[in-house]
Amino acid sequence: MTQTGINYIAMLSVDRSHRPNALAFLMLTSHLLGDVPLPIILGLIKDKLAPACRVDASGGFIDPEQCKEQEVGVRQSLAISYAWVLWSLLFFELSRRFARREIAKASREERNTLLLQQEDGSGGESTFQYYHSRFQPPVSNQSTSNGESSPLTGSGAMQE
Repeated sequence: MTQTGINYIAMLSVDRSHRPNALAFLMLTSHLLGDVPLPIILGLIKDKLAPACRVDASGGFIDPEQCKEQEVGVRQSLAISYAWVLWSLLFFELSRRFARREIAKASREERNTLLLQQEDGSGGESTFQYYHSRFQPPVSNQSTSNGESSPLTGSGAMQE
């Protein structure tokens, strides 16, 4: 689930022509900085804090009594691994907030561009005009009895 979101954000962050390279670089760095070294590093930390808690080929502890004495070291190892997960969640949340801010900024800029196109008349028949045309007052095609067009039609010119 998380990898899908990360890949999607990486693809949206670069031009279309650079997307394959961006995904390749993302995959390489995520493996080099995360998947590959983390189990080794956590194993070294556990071996340093609780050296007697080693498992044999059958899956049991080599010296269970000495491992019980080093329970504090095992708990510290687990605390370090949980802190690592919390650290990554903190960065996910920071990046999510930053991305939402950037998306809102881009959305405001897009709306401003559409408004400028509307004012300049350079936009042609755009989505902006279609959307806002639904909020215009109803236009009647009938003219008033004195030859003026209705104020709702917008022409306002008098016919003589």
